[in-house]
Amino acid sequence: MDLKPVADELYGLPPKEFTAARNTAAKQAGDKDLARAIADLRKPTVGAWAVNRLVRDAPKDLEEALSLSTAQLTMRELGRKRKELLESLVYRTLELTGPLADDAVTQVRNTLTAAMADPESAEQVRAGHLTKALEYSGFGFAVPVPEPVQEEGDGEDALARKRRERQERKRAEAQQALDEAEQALGEAQADQLAAQRAFDRAAERLEDAKRVTAAAEKARKAAERKLSDLS
Repeated sequence: MDLKPVADELYGLPPKEFTAARNTAAKQAGDKDLARAIADLRKPTVGAWAVNRLVRDAPKDLEEALSLSTAQLTMRELGRKRKELLESLVYRTLELTGPLADDAVTQVRNTLTAAMADPESAEQVRAGHLTKALEYSGFGFAVPVPEPVQEEGDGEDALARKRRERQERKRAEAQQALDEAEQALGEAQADQLAAQRAFDRAAERLEDAKRVTAAAEKARKAAERKLSDLS
């Protein structure tokens, strides 16, 4: 028995099942070193488990996003692709896991953002053994392709160069503000989706309860009539 297939199986389980399954696997290892390694596996957070599910159940959807960590695109192109893929993947995750708490959805979003920005984070996600959310604190993501810059002597004087550099800084600041606003919007949309699904399930349970109540009331009236006939 090797550690990897055991870890593959364990990190595909819901967090509430992880500890018992890990302890059982450690007892059945038959090798002290392997048993110790299995016992040392950490239980994943709900958000980490959700991303692990995405790795197992929607690898093609995920891979396009992970490829952004090494993509050669401009900042604008990267921003557009990240927005499209992030919202799609959060939605797909909720389809696989069902509604998640707000903090778990945030963990999923932060982990996917980090994986789209950093090749090392992307590899951690691909492994499917996450135990906690990943974070990315850098500006931008992946490998932005610089915009063409004129060299001195190409006709750009010092004043024009300063003006261009100032415009580029403002553009970068505006792009960052846009990215942050889009992330906040995406989080709100994911929360709305989770709430809507919870509401739909509650409505279904209410309808089921109404049908059971109606059947019980019908049975009660039938019993009353039968009792009355026997009186």
